[in-house]
Amino acid sequence: MSQKKRFKEWFPWFIAAITVLSSNLAANSVEETLELWTNGKVGVVSYLRIGHILFFAGMVVLLCLKRRDFFLPRTRHLSKKETEKRKHLVLFLSNLPPDQVKNAGVPKELKLTQDINKDIEELERLKQKDPPIKWQWEMPLRAIRHHLETLETVTVICSKESILQVNLFLNICKNYTSLEKVIFYVLAQKSGRIELICVSSPPDTNPLKYYDFEDFKKIVDSLQGYNFEDFNEIVDTMDSLLRKFHNKGYSENDIMIDITGGQKPTSIVGAVMTFNLKIKAQYVQTNNPWHVISYDVILASSDTGSLEM
Repeated sequence: MSQKKRFKEWFPWFIAAITVLSSNLAANSVEETLELWTNGKVGVVSYLRIGHILFFAGMVVLLCLKRRDFFLPRTRHLSKKETEKRKHLVLFLSNLPPDQVKNAGVPKELKLTQDINKDIEELERLKQKDPPIKWQWEMPLRAIRHHLETLETVTVICSKESILQVNLFLNICKNYTSLEKVIFYVLAQKSGRIELICVSSPPDTNPLKYYDFEDFKKIVDSLQGYNFEDFNEIVDTMDSLLRKFHNKGYSENDIMIDITGGQKPTSIVGAVMTFNLKIKAQYVQTNNPWHVISYDVILASSDTGSLEM
């Protein structure tokens, strides 16, 4: 970090320290003045006392003006290392255009196999065509593939549109042999209540709500997704999900929130919900070299990262 940026970050703390120190001088000046008045003495005008009080008042005003600079969003560790692999992945599911919905959720030019690596390679080739073939669900698959070595669960959060397509996404995922043992959850609303529904066979040891894949198809019409443009609704939804994870005994160190899919508000909320937690947010690059980048976000000075604050 440059000396200029370092000074800018520490300047508000310097102001706070001076404000605290000057408060004692101001308090003494006020006390001495009141003591004279209570004894019926007028005394001599002390410009020093007035200066102490005005200086303190000025520092308070300056401190208020600089209050927003105390804690800026930073990453705990700045590193070019590959994003670590975690057990529990959360992702936002974008909705598909009608032509892909009619074709089982995939572009008609893409012929799926049971190998996720081959299919992603084929997608890279199709994107080089003119016009390029694009698929909204490429990034979720890349996000899932990155964690395959350790991945145990995937939680899919649906919009009001993508909840009608989530069966297609689950069917695609379950088609891959490398995902056979991964447990899938769908976070949706049912009769106004937030439901974390386990869609997997076999389920995990403590499912909150379990349906096998065929049974889930029968109830999906009774579920509602979330408004991906309603900031407060997404915050409440994510807060509820993290509480459910806590109740299930998931460690923060094992949770990753993918902020690639969905819409801009979901990406913002997904990152915000990780502030000062061991949970991380990740982003999958949408172009070559397709890196998966993680952010360990804190509200603090960048220097506090070395103290694990």
